[in-house]
Amino acid sequence: MASIPSTQNNSIVSLREVPFCRRNNQDKLATKDLGPPRPNLNIKQVSTKGGKSYNRGFSRSWYERKTWLAGCEVASALFCYPCVLFHPNSGTGTETAWTTTGVTDMHHLSEKVKKHETSKLHMDSCLKFSAFGKVNIATQLDEGYRIAVRKHNDEVSKNRHILARLIDCVKFCGVFELALRGKDETEGSSNPGIFRGLVDLVASLDEVFEEHLKTATVFKGTS
Repeated sequence: MASIPSTQNNSIVSLREVPFCRRNNQDKLATKDLGPPRPNLNIKQVSTKGGKSYNRGFSRSWYERKTWLAGCEVASALFCYPCVLFHPNSGTGTETAWTTTGVTDMHHLSEKVKKHETSKLHMDSCLKFSAFGKVNIATQLDEGYRIAVRKHNDEVSKNRHILARLIDCVKFCGVFELALRGKDETEGSSNPGIFRGLVDLVASLDEVFEEHLKTATVFKGTS
């Protein structure tokens, strides 16, 4: 995995040297949490209208109005932070400026911002940016459901195993025409009957069956 340059993780320069997709998950989360870099940019343009000259410069208020805006002091230009992270090499025409060269046209900035915000590329990038690093509730619920089903299936298999052992004991007594009940089947009885004795024998050979006889409320005992 590529190492992050000394420049701050979220700077445009840093993201050009080590793109977001090449960073490890910890660095990606840090880059997202830092948010878009917002340096003071010295972008000034002179425009004329009606024979008069007007100076247009970048105002920091744009950062507050458009939270996705990122600035780069080196390029002295504006970029789209989510698009730089998730679609650095995508886009066509003027849209590529938001991820590659940067936008410097202050005279038409409002129009360029509106156009970019409605582009499919920008909306997809913003969705990915918003979702990145968040716990996927659907996945959690799905995993919880799978665990519940697995636990239920294990319990069913265990109960079938227990029932099969009891049926085997009953069949054994039936084949040899042995009485199922003894004279005294209370706990610790010295004359519990053949069936109870057979159940105890099976339990001594089967840990699952033995554990069931000790703890379960269903099928507890043999009466």
